[in-house]
Amino acid sequence: KVDERVRQNIAKKGFIIPSPIQDQAIPNALDGRDIIGLANTGTGKTAAFLIPTINKILADKKHKAIIITPTRELAIQIQRECIELTKGLAMFNVTCVGGAPIRPQISALAQKHNIIIGTPGRLKDLFEQRKLSLENVSTVILDEADRMLDMGFIDDVRYFLKHIPQERQMLLFSATLAPAIEKLIHDFAVKILDNVK
Repeated sequence: KVDERVRQNIAKKGFIIPSPIQDQAIPNALDGRDIIGLANTGTGKTAAFLIPTINKILADKKHKAIIITPTRELAIQIQRECIELTKGLAMFNVTCVGGAPIRPQISALAQKHNIIIGTPGRLKDLFEQRKLSLENVSTVILDEADRMLDMGFIDDVRYFLKHIPQERQMLLFSATLAPAIEKLIHDFAVKILDNVK
């Protein structure tokens, strides 16, 4: 079900056989289902959420995705992979992280973009300044949710989910399912059908 142009970019990266998390998450995400992906760092989860998200945006450029991740380093790593997977697709991403100047991020958000990648604190700051629009966000990805919980970001994540349109697909990836994350899922992802391991 993946667009041929995306397939070509996947092949250029040298991906041949999907990892277990990719094998289970991608088909379900392509079907529009919400996903809970239990996976450690280094298991290929970034491609597991980027491939279906890019495919969805290619089918309808009005769609936007927001990827919330706990650290600046992880956000930059996701951005790099996103750039490789969207080569030649006229699809643009913006990375908004703390510890970096905010003005270039505000300028980037004012330009055409399809994917927003960022850390909770900086994203909340930009939203409260009315520089970040959540209109047309139809895919929400929470990466390393357990680390966001450990770092005290879970309330910021809840804040975002309350402001993002209800008609959305949610992809949540975590190494473990702590009670606070289970409650988050219960409160905001009522249509999750699959527990992907």
